[in-house]
Amino acid sequence: MGRPGGLAVCEEWWFRRRAEEAEASRRMWDEFDRTRPLRESEATEEESEVTLKKRQTARLVTQD
Repeated sequence: MGRPGGLAVCEEWWFRRRAEEAEASRRMWDEFDRTRPLRESEATEEESEVTLKKRQTARLVTQD
């Protein structure tokens, strides 16, 4: 059988872990609430688009 009080220790650990996770989540949301969107002058539609250049294929020349 298990040790006496073993279940209580496990429950205490689980409650402590859930409280720590809840605190971390609260801090993350608090930080998110303090953020502000970028001003229009900082980012524009043209700057945010990514355009890829076409790769030029090199022609191989063989010498006979």
